[in-house]
Parts: sequence; structure tokens; C-alpha cells
Amino acid sequence: AHAVPVRLPDPTKLCCAMVQAAVEALRGTRPLAQLARWVSPEIYDELLARSLVTQRVLGRSEAPHHAAIRRIRLCRLGENAAEASVVVEDGARVRAVAVRLEGHRGQWRATALVIG
Repeated sequence: AHAVPVRLPDPTKLCCAMVQAAVEALRGTRPLAQLARWVSPEIYDELLARSLVTQRVLGRSEAPHHAAIRRIRLCRLGENAAEASVVVEDGARVRAVAVRLEGHRGQWRATALVIG
């Protein structure tokens, strides 16, 4: 008997939350561990390495401001994949983020994440 595939919900809201968390984790204002369930192990390791470098170079950000999602364009690629481009306001900077989401054990997970 085949398992019936779970229809994954619209990933837009999760994508926004994940991108915001990733940007904040990079500058040290949010624990990176909060992202573990939303990203593949490879992405997690990349974010960890990058956050350590960022915080060593720039110092841990004391600014408590939150990153703000300004725009998201999300495209579903079939049942189990989606790609998004997200514009994030990060204090004085505006960043572009590209994300690929794939279904993993009945939920969305980022398998590619590029933060500009």
C-alpha cells in the first residue's frame, strides 16, 4: 500500500518567518538553534559558520531591531517544492534572500538559502 502524500500548506508564512530568523541569527540577535527544524543540516552548518564570521568581524549586534520582510515572491514548483525571493529590511540595510523549500516528512524545509 502506498502512503498518501501529505498536501503541504502554502509555505509563504513559514518562508517569511524563516528568512527573518536567519537574518537575525546571522547578526547574533536570535539563537540559530531556532532555525534547525526549518532548514536542512547543510544549510544550518553554513549559517552557523557565517554567523560566527559575521559576529567576529562586526561584533554581536546590540541593536534589538527585528529584520522586516518587505516583499516576497513565492512560486510553487509542484506539490513538494517552492522557490522564493525575499526582500528583507535589516536595520539600515536591505538584503535580498533566495530560498528553495522542499517537503520533508510532511513539512516544508529550506534546502537552499542565499542571503545577499
